[in-house]
This record gives sequence, structure tokens and C-alpha cells, in this order.
Amino acid sequence: METKPENSQSENSQSENSQPENDEHTIVVQRIEEDRIAQQLDRRHTFIPIRCGDLNRKLVQTLDLTPQQHEQFEHLAEQLQAIFHAEHLSALLSLEDLYGPLDPDDDAIEIAQMDDQQRDQQVERMIDMFSGLLYSAHYKRLSQEDIESAIQLGSKWSGKLEIDFNIYHRIEIFVRGYRVVEVRRRRWQNFFLEEVIQQPELRRLIMAFRLKPQLDKKGNNKTNFDPNKVYLKTFKNIPETDLEMLLPGTKIKLSMLDRGKILLPTLSGMAITIGKLIRGLIVLTLAITVKAILAWLLFIGAVGGYLGKSVIGYFRTKDKFEFGLTRSLYLKNLDNNSSVLFRILHEAEEQELMEAILCYMLLWNYCRSEGCEAGLDETAIDKMVEAYLFEHTEVDIDFEIHDALGKLARLGIVNVDAQGRWTPIELGKSVATLSENWEKIFRMRPLSPTS
Repeated sequence: METKPENSQSENSQSENSQPENDEHTIVVQRIEEDRIAQQLDRRHTFIPIRCGDLNRKLVQTLDLTPQQHEQFEHLAEQLQAIFHAEHLSALLSLEDLYGPLDPDDDAIEIAQMDDQQRDQQVERMIDMFSGLLYSAHYKRLSQEDIESAIQLGSKWSGKLEIDFNIYHRIEIFVRGYRVVEVRRRRWQNFFLEEVIQQPELRRLIMAFRLKPQLDKKGNNKTNFDPNKVYLKTFKNIPETDLEMLLPGTKIKLSMLDRGKILLPTLSGMAITIGKLIRGLIVLTLAITVKAILAWLLFIGAVGGYLGKSVIGYFRTKDKFEFGLTRSLYLKNLDNNSSVLFRILHEAEEQELMEAILCYMLLWNYCRSEGCEAGLDETAIDKMVEAYLFEHTEVDIDFEIHDALGKLARLGIVNVDAQGRWTPIELGKSVATLSENWEKIFRMRPLSPTS
């Protein structure tokens, strides 16, 4: 299977307006507009795809700050980073406490043993808190129907894996961002003409799952997965048709083409050999001799040899597919288990920080140049921030203005009047205001990564 990414900067216009080519060599069997997962994801990015340090430098450059304002801005950014870092550190400690007994890589001794009911409850609390964190990092949860739809699409195109959902105690899959890719292949059912399907390649995919006990006749676990643990995995750039290969407990099912490559040469060789042997055996069998017995033994051995060759070919093809699968996962796997928590917490913290800095600085800059006696409403600020992001990233970002303004209002550096118009406090006073509110922020408000 080959994937060919299209231009990521114009992916939305391509998916909505362009018509795919359709000639004698190309048959479009499904478009991105018909894809279930693509419809679940935001066509406009909510994730800001830049680093916070780069954003700060760009703001200093484009807003034409004086040296004094530059220094004040740096103090503001440092103070905001400290606040959001402290909040997410609190979330990390809470998650570590919940996830510690469920972490497959944790080697600590469990002093307080949990019974099955307590463990089930802890799993639910941990995954629910983890889901809230992923929401802050702009991930979307796939429903069971979304997952099954992707598996059906993968089976339609490869037919190589079988998934049994009954082995899962719970499985959750979260994705963020996609680009349109073309998946190509040739099938004998279509006389080996090239087929093309447009589908999303998921830029980031996170999986959380717990398996049910899989016991053999002796009561031993048949898998390498501990049913008492929760497994977390992060992947990058996963085509939708390959989603099924990430799921544990999948079984390889060779396609008809792969089976044909094994069986047809074997059967044809067996037919030719058997035909030659039968002609000789008929003559030798008329006289019961040692040669006749040896000939029959040779006939049986030849048939057995071809059968053995067929079996060996099957396992070689299966091993070759498993090797390709392992190599692909090795390159696309980013983190496992507790390291997933650190990555997502860092992403969520950086996203919240950039949202706050962008919203405040652009609002402050507008009021500095245009005057802000009446302030700006939420819609006007949203358009201003999105235009700035598009100008400097060439990515159409759906900025979460309501969330950003809520953070700034909580921190006390913007104000809103009865008509819903927002105004910032002076840049020089912002750091002092944050310092004054620091103790109140952490005393009055429970720390949460999702606010």
C-alpha cells in the first residue's frame, strides 16, 4: 500500500472543491467528503502548529515593540508560563497518582492492594481525567462507530487483519489533525487497474486500552498484555486504512492475492508432477515389485513435499507482512505509557500559553494603535487573531477565542463590560497584576488542566 500526501496548506480547498481525476487508470472509490472520521474532525485546525518561543519572537518582531515594551512582554510571557506550568504540574501529579498502579512499566511495589472493583473504578477515573487533558491539547475522541468504520475501510483495501473487540475491557482512541492522502493499489477484481481513495492521514493518534484476561487451559495469561494495566500509546501520521494495525489482538488474514501467490504455483506443480508419476505408476503397478513400492513411496513423498512447501510459503508471507508491520510501527510510534502523559501535558500547557499570549498581545496592540475606549467584542478579536495566525503560518486555524478570553479574565489582565466588549489592562501593569493575583488564583480555584 502506498500513501501520497497532498499539499497540506490547501488540503481543505482540495477536499471541498476539487474533483479527482478519473481516467482509465484511476478509479475513485471514496472521497474525503464521504469519510466518517474526516467528518468528525474539524476541517479548520484548532491546534496552533508552532512553538511558543517562535511565537514570542514573531510577536516582538511584528508588533514593533519599544525596548521597554519588549522587556515588559518578556516578563508577561514568563509569568504566564509559570502559572500554566504550575497548574499542569498539579494535573501531572494527580494523573501520576492515578496511573501509577496501572502503568505496565512501573516497577514500584504495591503496598495497598486493590480488589477488582477498586481497580475498575481507578481505571475509569484515570481515563476520564486523561480524556480531559487531551481535550485541552485539541484532541478529538473517536466513537466506536468511527473505529469500526475505519476498520471496514482498511479491510476493504487490504483484508489482512481481523479484530476482536470482545478482548477489550475498554479502549479509547483520540486523534488530532489530518491531511488528505491518496491510497493506491491494484486488485485482481478490477483487472489490476489502479484504484485511488482519498482519506485522512491522522497527524497524531493516542490510544488508551485495557484488555480482558485471556487465559489458557492452565489458567495462564495467553498474551503479553497485563489485564490489570492500562496501556497508553502515541503515534504520528497514521493513514485511516492502517488504523486497524495499531490495535492489539489483531490477527493476520492473508488477502486472496497473497493466497493465490502461494497456492497457484504449488497446485500447478503438483498437477504436473502427479500426472507424470501416475503414468509411470500404472505400468509399474501391473507387477508387484520393489520398484513399484518405491515408486509409490516417491509419489507420496512428492505430494507431501509440495504440501510442505505450501505451508512454508504461507508462514513466510505471514512473517514478511509482520516484519513490514513492525517496521512501520517502529517509525510511527512516539511514546508509550507514562511518557504519553508528559507529552500531552506539555502540549496542553503550551497551547493554553500561546492562546493567552496571542489574545492579550493582539488586543493590547489594537488598543494601542486604534484606541480602545469601547473595546472589541469576542467576534472581532477572534477574526483578528485568526488573521494573524494565517498570515504567519499559512494554516487556517479556528482559534478558541472564548477559552482564551476566559483564561485572561480569570488572571485579571482583561476586562469585559455589560455589552460584551473586551479591553486589556496596560502591558506595564500586567505582570504586577498577575503577581498580585498569584496567591488568590491558587487558593480560590481548584487546579485543572482543562480550564
